[in-house]
Amino acid sequence: MTNKGINYEELKKGGFIIQRNQKYFTVRLRVPGGNLTSDQLKALAEISEKYGRGRLHITTRQGIQIPYVKYEDLHVITEELRKVGTPPGSCGPRVRNISACVGKPECPHANINTYDLVKKIDEKFFGKDLPTKIKIGISGCPNSCAKPQLNDIGIIGVVKPRIIREKCNGCGLCMEICKEGAVKILEGKAAIDYNRCVYCGECVRVCPVGADVIEKEGLTILIGGNVGRHPRLAQKIIDFADEETAYKVIDRVIEIFKEEAIPNERFGHLIDRVGIGEFLRRMFADLDS
Repeated sequence: MTNKGINYEELKKGGFIIQRNQKYFTVRLRVPGGNLTSDQLKALAEISEKYGRGRLHITTRQGIQIPYVKYEDLHVITEELRKVGTPPGSCGPRVRNISACVGKPECPHANINTYDLVKKIDEKFFGKDLPTKIKIGISGCPNSCAKPQLNDIGIIGVVKPRIIREKCNGCGLCMEICKEGAVKILEGKAAIDYNRCVYCGECVRVCPVGADVIEKEGLTILIGGNVGRHPRLAQKIIDFADEETAYKVIDRVIEIFKEEAIPNERFGHLIDRVGIGEFLRRMFADLDS
């Protein structure tokens, strides 16, 4: 869509969204994981007063939008936002703002530092051009506060517990804290049913004698989730991946999506069309090579 030489679609890709009243744009900011300093918040308040109407909107993806910005101010507001460390974000068919829970060290349930992971993924993939949008959500544990199951790519921090029987005193704290009923006291010792375990790590953290330990840790990776008019839950494809594997999965998802998507098709619906088996065959063939 163009008007008087203005390409609204290209502007939208860069985070400038035309409003219903076409005199104004909403400027969407790049805020990976929703993390901002108090100085940034103060500066954004001043910028919104200067170029908008003094109002900010927090998006569902933990970004920030400044509405009621005039076209002639887009260049100068961009420069000011970059100086603050919150440049215009992306919209349209691109990798969107990456959302995440607070993670370590703030959350007592988290298994990973989500902020560090968000920054790395943002640096590698944010704003890449795609057939349609890709959303990435990261949660520090299986509580899934950042809703990774509703993202095109979801990542969850997980740990696999193991009981050292010689150390276990049979106190039962691990059994009491387990919401899945995966831990039982058998013959005076804790035992884990891995068919029930979701790898949250709560039993490890509560053990008073160091008998419940981490056997391995990493990332659960899910693909294909989305909401919208035709919602779809993401499917788990890997447990206990390391960070490098996560980057490779994201990169390969983007490649296959570019190769196979038909116009306006979301990633999850592409998986439904080609079949999860065929999709994973292609993805893992390259990951293993």
